[in-house]
Amino acid sequence: MIQLVAVAAVGAVGLYAYSSFRKHMDAINAEEQRKAEAKSARNAKAIGDLEHDPKTGRYKVKK
Repeated sequence: MIQLVAVAAVGAVGLYAYSSFRKHMDAINAEEQRKAEAKSARNAKAIGDLEHDPKTGRYKVKK
């Protein structure tokens, strides 16, 4: 009987540790996502509208 209680206790501690680990990893992933979005927003430049130049096939900033 004591073995069953010990196995149940070890299982409960394992489930608690896994749950805690998942919460920690979710928080880390959310922080990395926030940093990536901030970096993306920082790198984006508002240059205005573009127009296509039919001669060269390139786009340039509309004046």
